[in-house]
Amino acid sequence: MSRVRPCLRLALALAFALASARGSMASLAETDASDPRAQDHVDAAALYDAGTEALARGDLGPAVTFLLAAYRIDPRARDIRTNLGIARARVEAAEGSGDHGMPPAPPPFALSPAESWHLAAALALAGALVAWMAAARPRARRLLLAGSALFAAGMVFSGALLLRAREEAVHPSAVVVAPVLEVGPAPDERPLPPYLLGAGDEVRLGPSRGDLVQVRVGGNTIGWAKGSGLWRVVDAPRYTRNSGAR
Repeated sequence: MSRVRPCLRLALALAFALASARGSMASLAETDASDPRAQDHVDAAALYDAGTEALARGDLGPAVTFLLAAYRIDPRARDIRTNLGIARARVEAAEGSGDHGMPPAPPPFALSPAESWHLAAALALAGALVAWMAAARPRARRLLLAGSALFAAGMVFSGALLLRAREEAVHPSAVVVAPVLEVGPAPDERPLPPYLLGAGDEVRLGPSRGDLVQVRVGGNTIGWAKGSGLWRVVDAPRYTRNSGAR
């Protein structure tokens, strides 16, 4: 029985790997906007070009949107990381103290969501294979423990990826493209002074009410704003064909 358990673990890992390979593409297409097929076949180069042109014009909202979408597809491209960092720095400079908590410059090493899914599946599969090898050897407890640890790491990593994909599905990333965006309470809520966001600010969106959409910053809801003043990162490819659209 002790040798059957690693085999069962191997079967689970194989099923997990196959599910990840197929499910990751679907989840990314629906939530993370990182698969080129989910972005109307627009690649990172087209998004980078559109973002660089917007940055040269001083159009910070579209610049951050395009470059962020390009970064999701190719996070290790130096030119994309550099220009995204420049765009974010200009947003902070335009706002003075950077009160809205702009994300830091992208790290030099990162994985795209698709690569992350593949890594999670590879860890689980490698762990199951190592555990299976341990079953064929007497007194290979350390090898079995190593395989179990790899398999557990793959499962934990995949769980984290699922949580991230769910957050993107429920609260998609967006960028302010209006010069100034007023975020305030809904018409049926108690009046409060508006919260002002500037072009290039990165937020997340909640539910919509007519032409209004809920705006979230740092995991907290700050109010409602006109959807026309925001671009979802997932929608960036269609704006490359008409960058003047709002």
